[in-house]
Amino acid sequence: MTVSFARNFRGKVALLAIFLCAVLALLTPAAAQISGLVREAGSGAPISGAKVRIQALENSPETLTAMDGSFTLNFTPTTQVSVAAFKPYDHAVGALNFLTDVVDIGAGAATGVEIFLPVLPARAATLTVSSASSCGSCHAQYTSEWNTARHSGSARNAWVLDLFSGTGTPGGAAGYVYKNTHAAGSSGFCATCHAPLADIQSPGLVQLDAVTNSIQREGVNCVACHSIASVDSNNINGLHAAGGVTGKTDVYFPSGPNAVFQVFGNLPDVSNGVMQNVFNPLFGEALLCSSCHQYKNPANAAAGQNTYVEWQNSPYALPGPAYKTCQNCHMPEAGAGTLLSGGPQRPSSQRHRHTFTGATPTTLQQAIKLNVSAQQVAGELEVTAQVRNLGAGHNFPTGVSIRNAILVIQVKRRSTQLALVQSAGGVVPGFANDDVAGVQPGDWAGFAGKGYAKVLRGRINGQGAQVEPVLFIDAETTAFDQAVPAGATDTSSYRFTLPVGVALEELDVSANLYYRRAFRALAVTKGWTQTPSGGPVEIEVARASFSGLGMLRDGFE
Repeated sequence: MTVSFARNFRGKVALLAIFLCAVLALLTPAAAQISGLVREAGSGAPISGAKVRIQALENSPETLTAMDGSFTLNFTPTTQVSVAAFKPYDHAVGALNFLTDVVDIGAGAATGVEIFLPVLPARAATLTVSSASSCGSCHAQYTSEWNTARHSGSARNAWVLDLFSGTGTPGGAAGYVYKNTHAAGSSGFCATCHAPLADIQSPGLVQLDAVTNSIQREGVNCVACHSIASVDSNNINGLHAAGGVTGKTDVYFPSGPNAVFQVFGNLPDVSNGVMQNVFNPLFGEALLCSSCHQYKNPANAAAGQNTYVEWQNSPYALPGPAYKTCQNCHMPEAGAGTLLSGGPQRPSSQRHRHTFTGATPTTLQQAIKLNVSAQQVAGELEVTAQVRNLGAGHNFPTGVSIRNAILVIQVKRRSTQLALVQSAGGVVPGFANDDVAGVQPGDWAGFAGKGYAKVLRGRINGQGAQVEPVLFIDAETTAFDQAVPAGATDTSSYRFTLPVGVALEELDVSANLYYRRAFRALAVTKGWTQTPSGGPVEIEVARASFSGLGMLRDGFE
């Protein structure tokens, strides 16, 4: 009797709970949702695995389409919005890829929304490139910024032309000229990265000084980057798009009447209007930049540029809150309120600068720090210097092998300005001097200090004895390699003999850290007094000075 009553009671409670849930469901309004289908334009076939989101909305919710192309996006629009659909680009052979597109809907819940994505057209038999000015009509701010960037002058870079053909500056024919010492027709692969729109027409064979087409002379313009479909990470030290086993970059030019406006980019929610966009996550990855900023000599794998691998080995490449790519530093977010593109108003996280700022006095002084201390050790003064790479995502210095830096340590008697004799520690290497007889201001070789560079050794055109430094195309081995990795500190110490009877307070200690965009001998021989973009050849990154063993003074370390 008691068991029967208990069961009956529990049954009634369960029925009451079901009834109350039903009533609450009727009284509680359902969350407004957007639902519909994503289909292939033309055939109408459903597209599964496509992502759907709200255009230009920061942190927009996203959902994936089912096998039948259907989707439901949990979002309540309070005004008209655009719903975007996209699939990340798939470089696999035979993969079906799509352009992105959007549809407009009004406020409130929406059902039956249909988004049709055009299929990415097949590759064109003939490559048609376009000028940055074609993009500038809608993307004026981006184009204006690019015009100030070194990318825009890469095909006309006076220093590279001086080294290749001697035709960049009035004194460019002096010293090393590639064409003077190599077989006729040899390209040196300069155009591969410096004039990519010419090189893709004839990979690896283009003579940089023969590039005369006005569009090709724009260097790394909008099309040169936004036509990159993939970079082969398994051939990371290959050249850009030089073809065959040498090349690592797939540059995709589609067929069709509007092909010049088909781009790959990092925005997944672009309408398929004049510009036909393919969402390619590569454009948010450092791997994209490795296309030109990572390579070795194709003949013997001697060192070339190693910036991408340096980043891979840095703390910034580790997953987590400190993760940063090349784009985070060299293409930072746009400031609030700045409209950088046509189309919808986007948050700054979706708009990035196209100035590609690199080594400048400001960026170097922000990234590289110098600490110096001194102490008396018996009858000597010991000076310890720390060069700290706290802000760069790669080595200091990085890039092409002519980049270098030097640390100069001096100790002088204040009354006579005579230098104390160095008794221990390293000295600045020979690449800090020019080739002119005698010692000129700026010739620091032999002074107490250190050099930071990658000095390559090889034979010019494979002939004669090995010499150094050489460019990567003539390199056979590395003679000297010293740089400060990202996040690391390089510490060096130097000792100087203390003259008898001289008090420490009578001594001045100074340390100067200089960055040079070219080896001094090369710059002086060619007559380079400024960079092709008008910047300084030498930058004082940091300095520190002591009066005796007193406090640090007049430095910006």
